[in-house]
Amino acid sequence: DARSEVEQKIDDALRGKIEEFLELSNYDWELANPSGRASDHITDLMTFMQTTFLSFTNLPPVLARHVCMQACKHLASRLMAMLLDPDLKAISMGALEQFNLDVIQCELFTSQCPVPGFENGTLTMTFADLRQLLDLLMSFDWTSYLADFGQERNKYVRVKPTTAIAVLEKIMEFDRRKNSFFGKDKNKDRKKLLDTVLKQLRSLAHA
Repeated sequence: DARSEVEQKIDDALRGKIEEFLELSNYDWELANPSGRASDHITDLMTFMQTTFLSFTNLPPVLARHVCMQACKHLASRLMAMLLDPDLKAISMGALEQFNLDVIQCELFTSQCPVPGFENGTLTMTFADLRQLLDLLMSFDWTSYLADFGQERNKYVRVKPTTAIAVLEKIMEFDRRKNSFFGKDKNKDRKKLLDTVLKQLRSLAHA
């Protein structure tokens, strides 16, 4: 029907614009320290989305909310895909912190979205998978994750073991390269801990 066709055209156009902004991203995945603010391409993308959704006042509210929700879901999915990209072999904690700043910027947009009618927190939930994964990786709260795995109380309930493994292996690979470069095995305790965590995650993934 006509409305479905309009929805699809707007969805496709917005996805195309999101892709254009993401193509401008130039992440240094071995960054030593984050910049302290969101990356330019994310800031520019959020400005574009804010302006675009403000112009949706002439659309039926249901259609405007649908398009906004789909755009945020697509962006969250694409950001997750960046982290999980099999061609990306190593990630520093500095790069992860910078990536986190970008996700925070996206979450801030969802909390202040100009499209009316969303229930509180509904739009922000589109980034929940990323948020829980980043919180887990940056806090190294593996004890809680493993102890509460499979239980509703697990604050990282959206993080699949396979996803955690994929990113943790990249972090460990960066550590390995850095230690190899300096010619000595620094942080042996950290390596031992991560090896143990990785082994337990693999057990969960194959359970």
